[in-house]
Amino acid sequence: MRKTIAVALVCLAASLATAAGDIHPLNAKTGLWQMTETITWTGLPPQYAAMMRNARPINYHSCVKEKDLSSNPWADGSGEKCKWTALKSSSSDMEVEGKSCQMGNLGTADVHGTIHLSDSENGTGMFSIVLNANGQVMNGHATYVGKWVSATCPNKLD
Repeated sequence: MRKTIAVALVCLAASLATAAGDIHPLNAKTGLWQMTETITWTGLPPQYAAMMRNARPINYHSCVKEKDLSSNPWADGSGEKCKWTALKSSSSDMEVEGKSCQMGNLGTADVHGTIHLSDSENGTGMFSIVLNANGQVMNGHATYVGKWVSATCPNKLD
């Protein structure tokens, strides 16, 4: 019995070490990034349809710091307040999830997506969003295009 438990613990430790080894920082330049976000929503009740930005590109700036390269580098400035977790990543690709994201007055959302860098100054992302707003569940699909602008960020982002 002890031998079985010991083997199980060794296997568990090995699997956790392998999972932790799957997270590598993105090879993106830090500093100011110009972002373009487009979201398409489905399942919108009429009272939310007018409030949701549906398929209209939104431009914003994100200040990417070294620590952001291991989570979601483009979240700063997007307006959503999420706790981001990288599920797996390499120097050019990352899979992330955001839990209990605060979407302003609308409610909370869970987000899952991928980021791909074509080089250290250019990237794209695709995210699925499940928003719960006062018991109404709405689904969104967001795409992002990011381009590095400069090594320094302004004191306040737009």
